[in-house]
Amino acid sequence: MVSVAMESGLGLPRDVPRGGPLDLRLAVPAAAVWGGAALAGRWVPGPWLLVGTAVLLVGCVFAVVAACLRRQPGPAGPPGTAGAMGAVGTTDRAGVAGPPLTVCVAVAFFAAGVLVAGVAGTVRSTGPLAVMARAQRTVDAVVVLTDDPRVSQPRAGVSGAGPGRPGGGGPSATARARLETVTGPGQRFRASVPVLVVGRADDLAAFLPGQRLGVRGTLAPPRSGDTIAAVLFARAPPRPHGRPPAAQRVAGWLRERLRAAAAVVPQPAGGLLPALVVGDTARLDPGLKGDFQAAGLSHLTAVSGANVAITTGTVLVLLGRTRLGGRSRALAAAAALVGFVILARPSASVVRAGAMGLVGLAALALGRPRAVLAALATTVVAVILADPAFALSAGFALSVLATAGMVVWGPGWCDALERRVAARRPRASPRFTGAAGRVAEAVAVAAAAQCACTPVLAWLGGGVSLIAIPANVVAAPAVAPATVLGLLTITVATVHLPAAETVARLAGLPCRWIVLVAGRAAGIPGATVGWPAGPLGALTALAAVALAVALARRRPTRRLLAAGVVGLLLARLLLVPRLTGWPPPGWRLVACDVGQGDGLVLQAGHGSAVLVDVGPDPELIEACLNGLGVRRVPVLILSHLHADHAGGLSGVVGRLPVGEIVVSPLPEPAEQWAGVQRAARAAGVQVRPVLAGSAGTAGDVRWRVIGPERVPRGTASDPNNASLVLLAEVAGVTMLLSGDAELPEQRQVARRGPVTVDVLKVAHHGAAEQTPEFLTDTGAAVAVISVAAGNSYGHPAPATVAGLRAAGMTVARTDLHGAVAVVRGSAGQVGVVARRPGGSQRRAPA
Repeated sequence: MVSVAMESGLGLPRDVPRGGPLDLRLAVPAAAVWGGAALAGRWVPGPWLLVGTAVLLVGCVFAVVAACLRRQPGPAGPPGTAGAMGAVGTTDRAGVAGPPLTVCVAVAFFAAGVLVAGVAGTVRSTGPLAVMARAQRTVDAVVVLTDDPRVSQPRAGVSGAGPGRPGGGGPSATARARLETVTGPGQRFRASVPVLVVGRADDLAAFLPGQRLGVRGTLAPPRSGDTIAAVLFARAPPRPHGRPPAAQRVAGWLRERLRAAAAVVPQPAGGLLPALVVGDTARLDPGLKGDFQAAGLSHLTAVSGANVAITTGTVLVLLGRTRLGGRSRALAAAAALVGFVILARPSASVVRAGAMGLVGLAALALGRPRAVLAALATTVVAVILADPAFALSAGFALSVLATAGMVVWGPGWCDALERRVAARRPRASPRFTGAAGRVAEAVAVAAAAQCACTPVLAWLGGGVSLIAIPANVVAAPAVAPATVLGLLTITVATVHLPAAETVARLAGLPCRWIVLVAGRAAGIPGATVGWPAGPLGALTALAAVALAVALARRRPTRRLLAAGVVGLLLARLLLVPRLTGWPPPGWRLVACDVGQGDGLVLQAGHGSAVLVDVGPDPELIEACLNGLGVRRVPVLILSHLHADHAGGLSGVVGRLPVGEIVVSPLPEPAEQWAGVQRAARAAGVQVRPVLAGSAGTAGDVRWRVIGPERVPRGTASDPNNASLVLLAEVAGVTMLLSGDAELPEQRQVARRGPVTVDVLKVAHHGAAEQTPEFLTDTGAAVAVISVAAGNSYGHPAPATVAGLRAAGMTVARTDLHGAVAVVRGSAGQVGVVARRPGGSQRRAPA
């Protein structure tokens, strides 16, 4: 069983050999079955290829069995020293060497992965359900929920708005489910395949996993490469059939009790506690989520080995004082582990940790030695063969790679650090030596896990964190106490909620430390550096990690590597800002020069910003954010979905940590809405449509939506008149951000009462359609117009500019001045600094 020390980042497990060779025999079939399932999951093979794969699998199995039966000991050692999957250096009667046998085993497991994933993909993509989904038929279906509904999550990459889809601007919810029966026009059939149910949050949010539901809705095909068979958009509230299983009812009640007890802990620590203990991120602060991503601490909110080890370890310790035998204690711990997996929900990391824990407990019950790497490889094979969808799960990949990195690299790196400390302090006291050893273990474990995960993190986008290793080392001592106290909170909450609240307050203390570490680490200049996303990013990150590990093995190159890294960091932190002189001191708002569109950056803190719109070009908005030193975006607000405001989304989402995306209530144009969904879903970011009255806070930014009050229909441009009109305050500077609001929405907002601000972002790029109340009655000192030079729309209208100047405003235009920064001087005055495309700065003229 994996120890608490390893999984919590506090040390290495005793089961990992230190200084000896690793048993890699099971790693070959694990990697092979994973690769085969991932390949077939992404590109579903045809029927004849599946038949050929099955024949190849049978042939390889027969070859391996025959070779094992005919084996004779060779020069590598006596019989039994190597198995069929690691027989390098042995020879059988026919002279078949170990490497060919290993290759045969790898091919067999690769074929098995292709076969299981290919069959699953074929079942999803063919048959009557796929035909009905492509035709977007309305059906009556019976489904069983397999996970908790998620409010306002992206809708599985289905483009467009169709009949039966949630609309009207209210929050929606998605729930993964297993389809049982489908009744459509003239046909009825059974199908056990995964689907995604989409409906109104009020209709879905209260249901628990395991609940059987009757849903009348419209089928739609999933996005390419997804592991579900169809998306089912509910046309009416789902009808529950019976009750969910008793275990799920108990788990749901326990999660609710933990949330109730943790509510007494102030945010953001109060929302972090349930996330640490059971992976419940419902109350997790979006700003804290962004800090975690920038600091490399996001794994703490994904339940994994530490929680499993604490749960099973506690049971084993308590039962160790009884007369129960080893097998009975292992069975009791396994039962507790299964219960915890139900409580935490079977996400990718939970499944990996739970399966690995069961393998370890089985070894304990049978009296066999526990090998972490063998348990990990066995877990990978078992999980992927049972559910090949995990082969394409980023969470599963990160969980497996982090554990593998700690096992493969951790012991050696820890020994090297300990030897270095001993060489520098040969006469150190035992207390110092022990403390140094624990620090060395923490550093080695964090470094090994981070290096192993870096290629996948680069693939997913968001840059590469340079602060992740020290942040994990500093935060690690608080993780185990918070988790243990959180589990104790659940236990006490079952009998007495006020007492549980007291325990939760104690658990909030280490949670506050983790929050502090995340905030300080994320705020360090240069904490995250830009890195290409996708396959190119993964390959370059893999090459960089391999080069760094190779150079670090030798003393001369190690010193050269350290000097180079320090030099690059100093240049990034000190030299670049001084050379560019941008951003100006005291900046509060920057209107990026994104051409004909909007891209507004509101400073939320050091390295953090709320982003309102992303312009039409991903490269332009990305360059603007890089120039401002923005490394995380706790809130991204899309005023509406026209391309000049939302087209540059890929320059932010997938490249920087984004806490949530707040969008206009009107999902039009359909193709742009589909693009937002795809990008958000790929990055695991929540999407939240809002109306007037919604508000939020992120660092130094406070914002409130004052329009639209309802979804417009029948206006000259419904998307423009559905623009989110925001009243924001950034460190004492107030501003009105109006998107592309036209006359109907401007009048609607004006009827709510006068708005007085320091800065006005002029609506619709300074177009002529402006109401006097909306344009000049704000009392703003600065008016910002985001517009492209020489645009074909005639923006900004001369009459609009003249009206602004007549009202005494300083008018700053991106077409004339480049990027525009609103600054607050030492005396509290609001001014404007402009940056021309060439890089020079000057005060924008009135």
